[in-house]
Amino acid sequence: MRAPSIDIAAEGAVTKIPALRGTKRHRKVTMLRPLRQIAHLWPFGYKRVLVLEDDTMMQKLVTKLLRPLHVRVDVFGNGRDVVRQVAADGHRYDALLLDLMMPHDGGLTVLRNLREHHPSILRRVILMTGTRTSITDAWFPLVFAVVHKPFDGLALVTTVRACFHQPESLVA
Repeated sequence: MRAPSIDIAAEGAVTKIPALRGTKRHRKVTMLRPLRQIAHLWPFGYKRVLVLEDDTMMQKLVTKLLRPLHVRVDVFGNGRDVVRQVAADGHRYDALLLDLMMPHDGGLTVLRNLREHHPSILRRVILMTGTRTSITDAWFPLVFAVVHKPFDGLALVTTVRACFHQPESLVA
């Protein structure tokens, strides 16, 4: 996975960065945008998205679709790891994309844990599911959105962006 700072290195303003200590040589670094324009993005300004998906191709697809949003994506393959991560620093995620139906511990495990221990985070959850209404109906009032597979990439990105911009009163 790429670090957020990699996205800013390319064309634009030229900056000199000192080489190793004790040398007088400088390296030229070409920046995509001047530092003033990206100062709000790094290191604390980027959004974080947690993705729970068991299918590796779908993990790669979702990560690629979210790339234009310049977000940090943390991908998990099972619900137990997500429960541990959310317990450690769950309030730092701006959106959680959860695959509802997985062979072992999936989105349902995470949803039950969030409802019990971290109910405020439920408003940041976007469920991704191939099933229809029977299972999602019970969770729909508690989560931000439900995206049905197969989904349109633009629809997913728009949903995640809307989750980022929801009023704080709905999240807390």
